[in-house]
Amino acid sequence: MPRTSGRRTDAPFPQGSYAAATWSIPSDYGGMTSALLRRSRTFVEEAGVPVQILTFSATLDVEAMQTTLLERGELVPGVTLHNVWEDIRALPDERVAPQPGAVATVRTQGAPGELVRVEEDDDGSSLRELHFRRDGTLAAVDERRLSGRRVTLYTRDGREGRSWSSVWAVYRKWTDHVLADEPAYVVVDSKSLTKFFAALRRPGIYTAHLVHGAHLTAGATDPHGPLSRTRVPLVQHIDDYDAVVFLTEGQRRDVLDRVGDRDNTFVVPNSTDLPSHTTTARPDHLRGAMLASLNGRKRVPHAIRGVQRAAARTGLDVTLDVYGDGPDREKLTRLAKKVPGVTMHGYVRGAADRLADASFLLLTSRAEGLPLVFAEAMARGCVPIAYDIRYGPADIITDGVDGFLVPQGDVDALAATIERFVTLDDAAMESMRRAAMATAQNYSAPAVVSQWADVFADVERRRPRPASAPAATSSPDADRSLVRRVAGMLRRAPR
Repeated sequence: MPRTSGRRTDAPFPQGSYAAATWSIPSDYGGMTSALLRRSRTFVEEAGVPVQILTFSATLDVEAMQTTLLERGELVPGVTLHNVWEDIRALPDERVAPQPGAVATVRTQGAPGELVRVEEDDDGSSLRELHFRRDGTLAAVDERRLSGRRVTLYTRDGREGRSWSSVWAVYRKWTDHVLADEPAYVVVDSKSLTKFFAALRRPGIYTAHLVHGAHLTAGATDPHGPLSRTRVPLVQHIDDYDAVVFLTEGQRRDVLDRVGDRDNTFVVPNSTDLPSHTTTARPDHLRGAMLASLNGRKRVPHAIRGVQRAAARTGLDVTLDVYGDGPDREKLTRLAKKVPGVTMHGYVRGAADRLADASFLLLTSRAEGLPLVFAEAMARGCVPIAYDIRYGPADIITDGVDGFLVPQGDVDALAATIERFVTLDDAAMESMRRAAMATAQNYSAPAVVSQWADVFADVERRRPRPASAPAATSSPDADRSLVRRVAGMLRRAPR
């Protein structure tokens, strides 16, 4: 059985420091990053522990992203954003540690606002990433040759300093010092970092890999089907993590069916912000909605055709509002113009609040992890109608009670289910809306944070902290200067 717990709002976290690890925060971030940011906020607000978000992308402009996240309300006091290259850029020259008597050998200058420049030799034998400080001086060079790799730091006047033969060595040293307050609990969100954190075995650091998406290819028909290329490391390194956390029981069960029983797997869904006031009343019970990225995986044309066929079958004015943006927007807009009642709204900030006016929600994806849009819709009394894809919908929806499950890819069945719902009598529709609102409470912040508390407690029980490692206090006031930590790292690192 999955290691989850009942709801409680006062679940204590083990004493220690907490972090989330992801490769970057893209400017147009979507589901995985939104879930990471929301979880980090809820850890602060519900459990009282600060969270450091650790990033590794050299192109992330931390200052600009911090401003963006603050404007969007994503960063609350206690949640901080950090980046390995940003901290390296901030090192004072004496900590870059040039050799005594070293002379300036590099005069390369970055353009205004340039953080990274990639250079390649004409014959393709060498690739260099040049990392610049905000004043334009060269901070580091990551050089990759056929003979090996070398990361070298430079002072502001161009003198060569510390160097390493592996970028992972830089990451390890930085991570060790960012997580200097032990024990440290790290939730690894990005699949790009699966191998790195699997290899980061430290007595005082606990790692939990959160699997946000499906591990099988879209065409897989059974649990032993082909793995997605990016999820192969998950299976290879499942025993190298203190915890592997899935969003659904179905996915956890399929992975264990493949690799055998493990005592380090858990099920914890993502939480969502639930509205404080909800109602089952709807001015228009024929109004549907869809919140989705406009790409092939979401199969938005299925939803449009399903509504079109339902309207034709019933003679009713069934409508669909589509919120979202993506590469297929132009093509989908052309299709929508041919179908009465379908409106493409593009990206709308706070689109989830529009679900309070919709009667039903459509999800026609090929694959999902755990679609939080279900909880957002159900909390507002909007009944979900979804393709019964391998992971996600069946873990939330009880068919015919608080939503509907449709054979995946079957547009006619989708249309028939829309018809079934919009022709329900008032009492039946009211009952479904109330059931949906009750289900959504399982995805509230207190309910989900309490499950994370159980995961961390179980991890600590199975791998007790060494007696010599003191417990850290979980207070925002205890946050140390990352520059000072990294400076210490580089001062002690071998050349």
